[in-house]
Order: sequence, then C-alpha cells, then structure tokens
Amino acid sequence: MVNELPRTYLPHLYEGYLSSHLLKSNLVKPNFDISWSLSLFSNMTTLPLLVSVSIFVFVLAYILHQRLRFKLPPGPRPWPVVGNLYAIKPLKFRCFAEWAQAYGPIVSVWYGSALNVVVCDAELAKQVLRENDQQLADRHRTRLSARFSRDGKDLIWADYGPHYVKVRKVSTLELFSAKRLEELRPIREDEVTFMVESIFKDCTNPENHGKSLLVKKYLGDVAFNNITRLAFGKRFMNSEGIIDEQGQEFKAIVSNGLRLGASLTISEHIPWLQWMFPLEEEAVEKHNARRDGLTRVIMEEHTNARKKSGGAKKHFVDALLTLQEKYDLSEVTIIGLLWLGINLVTSMIGHLLHHFHWTTPDGVDPEEIDMSERPGVVTYMMTPLQAEATPRLPPHLHKRMASDM
Repeated sequence: MVNELPRTYLPHLYEGYLSSHLLKSNLVKPNFDISWSLSLFSNMTTLPLLVSVSIFVFVLAYILHQRLRFKLPPGPRPWPVVGNLYAIKPLKFRCFAEWAQAYGPIVSVWYGSALNVVVCDAELAKQVLRENDQQLADRHRTRLSARFSRDGKDLIWADYGPHYVKVRKVSTLELFSAKRLEELRPIREDEVTFMVESIFKDCTNPENHGKSLLVKKYLGDVAFNNITRLAFGKRFMNSEGIIDEQGQEFKAIVSNGLRLGASLTISEHIPWLQWMFPLEEEAVEKHNARRDGLTRVIMEEHTNARKKSGGAKKHFVDALLTLQEKYDLSEVTIIGLLWLGINLVTSMIGHLLHHFHWTTPDGVDPEEIDMSERPGVVTYMMTPLQAEATPRLPPHLHKRMASDM
C-alpha cells in the first residue's frame, strides 16, 4: 500500500519514525516546532482515506474495464478478483439452467478473471460445436488438466492447430465413424444382454424374493465392460462378475483420476493464489505413470496378437495401432485417445424398461424417492436408487447374446 501513497508523504513518515526513536533513546531533546508535529499528524490521518480512495478507484476501474472491453452476453454481476465463483452452486448444470432462465440462453460467467460463456440451448450449442468449432475449439486448461493431457496432446484439451485437426480427423473418420460403431454393435449388445440376464437371475432367485435391487450396480457393470471392450479390446470381468487384476488396476486408475480432479481449488481461477495451493505434482506424475503403464501393457498384448494372427480387430486399440504410421500418431496421443469414453446410457435404459417392470420397494411411494444429486466431477444420485424388478418377457428373451470380439 505504501507504493500507492504520494511521494511527499514518505519523508514525513520517515522523519516521524526517526524522531520518536531518538526521543526514546534520549539522544535529542523535545524542542522541535509544534507546527511540524501538527503537519505530521495531519498526514498520518490521511492514510486511511488514501487507502479507501485507492480501493474505490481500483474497483470502479475494474468494473468499467469489464463493461467496456467487450459487448458481452448478460449474466450475474461479477465481483472483482473472484468473479462469480461464490455464486456458482455445487451442481453447476442446475445453477447455469437457473441463470439461463433469468438472463437468456447465452450467459457470461466469470471464473475469477476468466470469462466463460455458457450456452444453454440445443440449437446454439450445435452452432458452437459444429459450425464455429474452429473459432471455439480451444479450452482453458487448468494445471491438472494440463498435466493429465500432456499440455493438450489428446483431443479434449488440444488447442486448435495441426494436432487438433489430425486427432479430430482420426476420431471422426476412424474411431467414431458410423461404420466402425456398427461393426462394434455385437459388443454393446453382448454387454447389455449380459446386464439383462444378471437382473433376471437376481430378481427370480427365491432368496431375493421381495428384496429390491441396487440399480447402480448393474448400470456400472455394463458401462465398465462396454468401455473397456470397445477401447482396450478385452473384458476384465468374467461371467460371474469377478474382475481380474488388470480390471482392478483400471478401476483404481479411474477412481484416482476422479479424486485428483475433485481436488481443484479456487486458485485454479485466480492465478496469483496458486502459490498458496501447490499442485500435487508427485501424485499426478504417479497417476500418469500408472495409467500409461497399464495402457502400454495392453498395447503390447495387441501388437503380439496381431503378429500371430496377421489381422487386426475392430476395437479402438487395434485401430489406433494400425493407423499410427498413416496419421503420424505419437504414443502419448494414442494413450490419450484410448481413454475417451462412450455414452451408452440411452441403450441401457431402453433395455431396462423393455425387459422388466420396475416398482419401488415395499412401503416406499415414488414421491418419496430421493432424486437429489451429489456434487462432484461425476454427478451421482445422493441416495443410490433401489427398485424391484419383475420380468416382462419369457425367460429365453433374457439370455445373453455373447460376442467374442
């Protein structure tokens, strides 16, 4: 604050400090001019006023700068330095939906000093993601996402440029093309019908009569098996629901990544506070090494299998390894692309409703079910849903459609 004070004040401040110490040490006699003392007292009383004026001018300049810098979409009024951070509720999507009702489908939200534009409309989102993707491709990387993505060497966190164009082309034309997804349909059908068969066995087991089922378990298993088979080309879970060693390692890596991702602090949005909240560098490096180690083992297994069989399968790991030379893909990029997930919720829910009649547990009304969400990197229900399942179809229609892809 001293640097904001007038320079003429500093000599008076220093002289007052020097005089008081000389008096206490009896080195000089108190015979200085009373007018000089009153002048010093007057200058000292102006210090709080100067500080207050300085703060007011700073805040006013900040507000005017933000208002005049861009013609921004409307949004909640930001505070200096912290922006809207303290107004954002734990369940962000609900908070943004409320702001969209108040300010319109495009909302300005300030994370500290960084502007975020939230689009809450399907048609506008299509314009952002498809029609103006080049201009809006860059995403702000936090310190953690920068470490996880090797400074944007994957697709999600890549800046727009040659690398982004290349990996997007690989994803669009090779990994997620309609042809490849159709070729991988047997895997998805296998896992969804395995889930149906598991629910059928459990709900028809006499020992479970009258008991509710934990729906989360079945959805989690089918998502886990789908993603690992599509991406890594192998099933970590056997028909009895037991996960092997590699599968346990995979789940531990995913869980640890979510834990690290949830450890973000306000300093990620206020850079000058980052020295107070250092990143867990050692933990992040261990996580990356663990993730890369498992992926390299799986890649090596597939490389050896291709050499023996002379052909490649349709899942992502074989596709990327066979396309590595064509697209000049580094190992880091391949690992990053392999860890992309696939949204399978629509297919799973459709099968659950088609094969079973679902009711609430005895004594529980539908209105009494707790539908609140738990905040986090991934939003789960606060209380896991439990329901009783009754088969709607003949037993043979609940059988698994196994696939060895």
